[in-house]
Formats: sequence, structure tokens, C-alpha cells
Amino acid sequence: MLFLLAVALGTLRTMVTERNRIQPRRRARKGYQIDLSDLHAQCEANYHRLMRLFPEYEQQSGCVFAAGEVSVSLEVTARDRYTTDMRLRYQGKASALWAGSCFDLRLYHDARMAEVVHCSTSRRFEARYRYPNPEMLQRDEKFQQNRFAAELMEFCLHHGRSLETSLPDPDPGTS
Repeated sequence: MLFLLAVALGTLRTMVTERNRIQPRRRARKGYQIDLSDLHAQCEANYHRLMRLFPEYEQQSGCVFAAGEVSVSLEVTARDRYTTDMRLRYQGKASALWAGSCFDLRLYHDARMAEVVHCSTSRRFEARYRYPNPEMLQRDEKFQQNRFAAELMEFCLHHGRSLETSLPDPDPGTS
């Protein structure tokens, strides 16, 4: 009985060795993995940035900021019970390259998240893309667009001023 087991084990070893010799090992290619925790953290931070930039979004339909030579506007495009859609437009005075550039954002109020759902330079985003692809989109295009929107909102928070807010006259008695 032990003899048969040893022969079977030896035969199995020979088969595995032969298979490895015929089929060389392929390197396992690790593809792009979506990091949902990073994407969700970015979307949560974007929601809080939007609330700081445009706290009156429920009563007003838009606001405009100027930051240096960049003009940024936020416009409410749709309101629902649990979501609000906004368009974030940005335009530089010096460059016609950015003319008409915008992001469509969806705010999820129950989750307190805001994500970029559309960009004027592309169609609706997929979670990930094969690379290379005909449009030369990055594998993590969705995350990068959300990060760019975050940087633009951060820039407005630190360097922007609202164009719709008028400051009261410090001394109304003098003209």
C-alpha cells in the first residue's frame, strides 16, 4: 500500500514538473484597483467645500466667485429630495483654452457626498478605463476629475471673493 502511494506521489511530482517546464510561469499583472475609500473621502470633502462656498444653494440658483484672473460659478441645475445637481464653471481671462469648461456635480445629501458626474471635456465617467485607450483617459480618470474639482474649490475658498456680495458703506452719512 505504501509502495503504491509513493509511486503515485512520484508520478504526480513528475507531471507538475513537466507542466511547469512546458508552460513557463506568467507574471501576474496587477491591474488598476479602484480605491473606494479614497474616492469616498474625496467626495465627502467636496461636499463640505461646496457647503462652505455656496451655503444658500437651497434658496438661490447660483453664485459667482473671482479668484485672481479666474472666474468660477456654481449653478443649481436640479433639486430633488435627496440630491442636488450643480454645474461648476471655470474660466480664465487670459486663456480661451478653458472657455466653457465645467463640471456637473451631484450632491448626495443623505451621504453628505458630492461627486463629479460629467465633465465638459468628456462624456460620463466610468469607474476605470483600460489603458491605453483611444481617448487617452487615465485609468483613474474619475478620481482625478474629482480631485481637480476639489483643488478648484479650495482655490476659491482661500483666494476667491464673491462677486454678488456687496459690502455696506462704512459711513452712510458721508458722500
